[in-house]
Amino acid sequence: MTHYNSTGDSSTFRLHQQPEDIPSRSQPTTLDPLTATLTVLSGGSPNYHLPVELLTFILILLFPDTGDRSKNDMAEIYRLRLVSKLWKELIEGAPTLWTDVSLAYPPDVVRDCLRWSKNQPLQISITDTWSYPMEALIEFLQLLQPQSHRWKTLSYHTSGRPNLDRVRIRHFLESPAPMLQSLHLRPDELGGDPRVNFAGGVAKELKHFSLAYASLSECSDLLHGLETLILDGVDTGPAEELLSIFVRSPALRRFEFWNLEEDQSSATTSVISSLDLVANSLEEVVIQVSDPRFITLILSQVSMPNCKSLELSADFSELGDDFPGRILDDALAQFIPRIREALSLGGVARFFINFGSFPEHGENSLEIEGFQFSFTWSGITTESLSEWIRELLVMLDFPLELEIILSTPDRLAVEALGEWNQFNVRNLWIRLAGHELDLMENAISVLDFLGDVLVDQDGGLSWNFPNLQELNLYSTQFIQFDLSRLFNMLNKRYLPDAYVKDMGELGITIQTPPRIDLRQWKGIGV
Repeated sequence: MTHYNSTGDSSTFRLHQQPEDIPSRSQPTTLDPLTATLTVLSGGSPNYHLPVELLTFILILLFPDTGDRSKNDMAEIYRLRLVSKLWKELIEGAPTLWTDVSLAYPPDVVRDCLRWSKNQPLQISITDTWSYPMEALIEFLQLLQPQSHRWKTLSYHTSGRPNLDRVRIRHFLESPAPMLQSLHLRPDELGGDPRVNFAGGVAKELKHFSLAYASLSECSDLLHGLETLILDGVDTGPAEELLSIFVRSPALRRFEFWNLEEDQSSATTSVISSLDLVANSLEEVVIQVSDPRFITLILSQVSMPNCKSLELSADFSELGDDFPGRILDDALAQFIPRIREALSLGGVARFFINFGSFPEHGENSLEIEGFQFSFTWSGITTESLSEWIRELLVMLDFPLELEIILSTPDRLAVEALGEWNQFNVRNLWIRLAGHELDLMENAISVLDFLGDVLVDQDGGLSWNFPNLQELNLYSTQFIQFDLSRLFNMLNKRYLPDAYVKDMGELGITIQTPPRIDLRQWKGIGV
């Protein structure tokens, strides 16, 4: 339990814990240069054979300078100061232990951080909640603002609360911060005129920028020279404004765009000519939107020759027949040659299809060496999805190994599985979750589907998913599979050798499926 004492020395935090109870951490960091050259033995402490520089290094490993240090971690640092006078001097003399500053800290702790961090860059976290006193927020801003020349990371997230001192907060966010490298903003209560001049317009070292629920035009001055950009619920304005990001930040390595609002930006309806943009440094792209036209807008206009990871999500329910071919074909056109080349070098590609609780919801992913692609959808029929995957296989000209996951399988999804027999399905997951009694019947219908006998044009016999080699049954403590139905499926699918021989003598060929690896998983009920 943590106690705060505001009297006398601002040792502030006291915990009823022993030093050996401190949780271990293993994140690497840099040894504090101010203590790296010390070789004095700490004779006044229990560890009197431990060099001071090594003890300092251990403390820095325990409390790395990550920018998200919790209030409990700060309490541990204060408690360790009480071990001995030497430990107190050592901890107060290690600036990197004091560079994380959070609104969650008491004011005396913030003052200690500013004093004992000396001239080291600061990492500041401001998460304003409805229950947090406005007076405490203003005091925190007043303590940090004179140190803006030391700001390295600033995370400012507010809840749009009423009675906010907008003038004072605007003044704080406009403080000149020439050392600022990472900025995370959700200033949803500061919209409108006059426009906020974030970081005083001098954040020339800014490399990582995250903006939520604001207008992109309000932060246009910060979009230069970035390596990471995350836009969440941002009003992008015209298409040219969004695409210009890749011109102003040619070194951009990660780009995330989230727009799940019903009221979509006019960017999706803008008609622009091909800009022929090239983002050579871009390696990771995440686009999760309600309107899938954002996907086409970005991926068809910006070439990403070195992209290694592509994650897409969209709702196609309002677009009718536009899905999936036209939109996804345009979006993935630039990646098809690279995928085909990787496959031609002997790579193995696996395509995962995860059907959600309803047939028109799900996700799929493609993994090959050097490139990962995932796509989450809603509002898509299994027929349309099947058609698109068939076209994708034709373009790739390579037999993919498909893995299908049925989460709380619906009967309609099971019936639609017949359309997937044309694909090389190697792995099938049947995953049950929930408490509804009819889920067992749904699962059993999948097993019946695998046991159904098919007759080809020549009168030969085969089974659904003839290349299936692995069947995973995942159940919970509330819902279990009926093993008798499972063995019944196996008996139908794998006929005795004598029976196969007799059928062959009658001119009926039987395509016996390969040996199947059957696995049953049990988990905690969801």
